[in-house]
Amino acid sequence: MQERVILEALEGRDTLALLPTGGGKSLCFQVPAMVTGKLCLVVSPLIALMKDQVERLRSKGIAARAITSGMRPEEIENTLEAAAYGKISFLYVSPERLGTDLFLARLPRMPLGLLAVDEAHCISQWGYDFRPSYLRIRELRALIPKVPVLALTASATAEVAEDIMRQLDFKVPNLLRGDFRRPELVLWVSEGEDKYGRLLRIMQNVPGTSIVYMRERKGTVRIAHFLKGHGIAAEAYHAGLSGAERDRIQRAWSNGTLRCVVATNAFGMGIDKADVRSVIHMEAPPDLESYYQEAGRGGRDGRTAYAFLLTGPGDEARARERLRNGFPALVDVRRVYQAFADMNGIAMGAGLHETYAFDLRAIAERTKLPVPTVANSLKALELGGFIALSEGARSPSRLLFTTSQQDVYSIRVKDQRHGPLIEALLRLHGGLFEEAAVIDEERIARLLGLPTFEVEKRLMELMTADVLSYQQRTDKPSATLLMQRADADKLALDPAALADRQRRAAKRLEAMIDYARPNGRCRMVTLLAYFNEPDPADCGQCDACKARKPYRMTHDSHQMEEPLAHYHRDIEEERWRKDEYGESA
Repeated sequence: MQERVILEALEGRDTLALLPTGGGKSLCFQVPAMVTGKLCLVVSPLIALMKDQVERLRSKGIAARAITSGMRPEEIENTLEAAAYGKISFLYVSPERLGTDLFLARLPRMPLGLLAVDEAHCISQWGYDFRPSYLRIRELRALIPKVPVLALTASATAEVAEDIMRQLDFKVPNLLRGDFRRPELVLWVSEGEDKYGRLLRIMQNVPGTSIVYMRERKGTVRIAHFLKGHGIAAEAYHAGLSGAERDRIQRAWSNGTLRCVVATNAFGMGIDKADVRSVIHMEAPPDLESYYQEAGRGGRDGRTAYAFLLTGPGDEARARERLRNGFPALVDVRRVYQAFADMNGIAMGAGLHETYAFDLRAIAERTKLPVPTVANSLKALELGGFIALSEGARSPSRLLFTTSQQDVYSIRVKDQRHGPLIEALLRLHGGLFEEAAVIDEERIARLLGLPTFEVEKRLMELMTADVLSYQQRTDKPSATLLMQRADADKLALDPAALADRQRRAAKRLEAMIDYARPNGRCRMVTLLAYFNEPDPADCGQCDACKARKPYRMTHDSHQMEEPLAHYHRDIEEERWRKDEYGESA
């Protein structure tokens, strides 16, 4: 299917490609761009994915850059100029940047050959992750009518696919659907009370690398501690960790020295690890799109992998409660907006296209609202078109000279305070006048024999003097204002749009709940039918299919047919012993 998508793009036809997780979507726009030698503009909502792809392309000697929230105007302008002069092959942008004057002024001069829209389901209000800033892409297309669009997603029903092509103004509908069936992925739903016991059984019976998904941060820590207590190398991964700690855990897991990562759902995006043998959900995600995307991170090497969903009493009620809490009252949304603006010192009528880091817990303390309410209020502001949210991807410090080489040379030889720092920067990094470079303040500090905070202070002084642009490292989530800061008391959200979105979210949740129920239907058939796969056949290997066959264990340790085979049998035996001999048994 990759080949068909690539050929359609080379023929200049608007194309929507539905490829499952692990289906190699990025190659579908990278190959046509390299063949034609023209600039490929890639729109993506995920900073972590953009950075990962840019780093991979550059490691192969391919010129690629990204414009993300958090970059300073000087750095954005420098990148756009490079694109306009044909110095780069791939320009990755977040959707909220498409409508800025800075971007639109350079667009006519860009030698564009292809517009790639990643995570294209975000443009559909019927989809599970609608982002209003994606609607700007249609306006962009009107300015570049001869440039074909290649839209890609791993998650779209037939209704959403049609809406994507309509919203992107396809000249002729053109949908290419990959095979969503993953024969190497064994889907398994296990129902019971003791989730920890079942998790331990899985880890003992299914060898190899694992991901365990939880909905909340504190749960990841609790489960990682439980697994370590049973001799399993596991670590919790969540947004509360420092960037260095997250990098350490990810590297250890990627190279195989850490067997299991217990994480919230952001983990796994952009991580190309082929040998994940099990993906375990301790709680169901809010929709089947998210579930199949996360489960699909297992078995990318084509060998058998397991996707477990562990359910228990009360799960359905909690899921519906989370859905209700996901649509906060307008008064709470206004309080969060006011707190966010006050904490960042944003004046009334200011802040347009500016990006600000935020801390959910700090906003929660200021507003006296629960953290989930704060998070959902920010999401409501995004859906209303007021802000664009970016996940907490780690952004290292970046630096770009914004004055002339003569001025920099003058500071270097005449300024006793800043001269040595300028000298160190020039020695450590080339091309600082053309492109922002990632810098390491600790390394510079060691070179100069100064404390790190002093290096950071002097860099800020040089930025204040308009000598350079300095963006300090951060791993906090951020929000970009898409409208000037408004009066919170007059903030209005479209009630009809919110009600419609809540209704669609409820429908997707019910599909997820139906999948998890023991109704005897093949799990793969249920999933494929949801994604409108024609005539799906029973997989023959999920828990529902196995329940219709006599139990047997294969001799291949990597092809274990029933990893929880003895679990329910053991539970019954334990209950029998307690009935017969008392609790001491």
